[in-house]
Amino acid sequence: MARLKRLTDRLNLKEFQLRALLDITKAINNNEEKAELLKLYAGIMHNDLGVTRLMYFEKVDTWECVQALSDGEIDEVPDVATLMESCRDIQFIGSEDGKGLGRFDIAIPVFHQERALALLLIGDIDDDEHRMSPTVKHLNFFQTLTNLIAVALENKRFAIRALAQERDRRELELAADMQMMLVPKDLPNDARIQAAAWYQPHQQVGGDYYDVIRSGPDELVLCVADVSGKGIAAALLMSNFQATLRALVQRGRGPLDGLVRELNANVLERARGERFITLFIARVDLRTGVMEYVNAGHNPPMLSRPGVPITELSDGAIALGMLQELPFVQVGKVDVNGSVLLCYTDGLVEQEDAQGIAFETQPVRKTLELLSGASPQAINDALIATFENHRGGLPYLDDIALLTCRFR
Repeated sequence: MARLKRLTDRLNLKEFQLRALLDITKAINNNEEKAELLKLYAGIMHNDLGVTRLMYFEKVDTWECVQALSDGEIDEVPDVATLMESCRDIQFIGSEDGKGLGRFDIAIPVFHQERALALLLIGDIDDDEHRMSPTVKHLNFFQTLTNLIAVALENKRFAIRALAQERDRRELELAADMQMMLVPKDLPNDARIQAAAWYQPHQQVGGDYYDVIRSGPDELVLCVADVSGKGIAAALLMSNFQATLRALVQRGRGPLDGLVRELNANVLERARGERFITLFIARVDLRTGVMEYVNAGHNPPMLSRPGVPITELSDGAIALGMLQELPFVQVGKVDVNGSVLLCYTDGLVEQEDAQGIAFETQPVRKTLELLSGASPQAINDALIATFENHRGGLPYLDDIALLTCRFR
């Protein structure tokens, strides 16, 4: 009879274990919330296995107790990080441990590929319930159940993170699509001006900007700008800047320095001093060939004129959005008849090669000298080829905008 009872108890125990594992597995497959999984886990440990004191810790960024059972006394929170340095498998603990674990009997760590996921501490098991030492009867099942829960919660975190990443990726794609809609595609190409451009964001969206705006039958405004920083925040500020600039240009003709001061006020209001914009902006009278310009802290564009050394256009002001009022705005003036103007952002000249050497301005100047009689598109193509050869397949370090105009 005793042997039959032992066999019956063993069979009942196996049946219980299978039922418990099935309940946990069903909950996982049904994608139950984390709180429900932990509640089910704690219920099995307490109601079926007689555990009255339990602390379950998980590690995401730091160790945190996410499920606990107590017999009425407040358990001291142990130093889990220190314990996990030496606890690689099931470990028997007690008051002599000296790590705040005196009220617990067993520590069960969970690892995945050497990475710590969780730690279970259990104590005060009711021996009368099963009439056999629980550490003998249920130790392996404790470990199996804890591993199952720990891996399920880790997979749930991965799934949530993957959904967030997919959402961010989709939002980034939409932002990139919207930004590319704002980048001008149809640049002037007529008897008085030809223009060509290249835009390469550092990521999917960028904070660089170029534009050519018709402000009258014989007048246009051209610009190249660069927001400090990268990514969506820079792209949003630049999109707002573009809308403001176009609105101010279309509003009517006024002094160029006044336009720049209005843009400065707008950038300061939108960026609240956290970002700034460098800008080269010019107004060209196509009848006379006179170009007025302001360089607000931007890389000086290069102007190639027949029989004259290449000129860098640097007259202007400090970058926009740095101060409430610009301390000075100098308006430069130059004749652009028969000349080529090449504007760029710092992502072009600061790009490094495999040896850490920056591209700098010399290749830009050399390309413009050699191809001063070529079309803007041909100049850009040659410069881009030289740049890409220098980059050598390394990642882009920054956003890049390039605008080249030939005035006839």
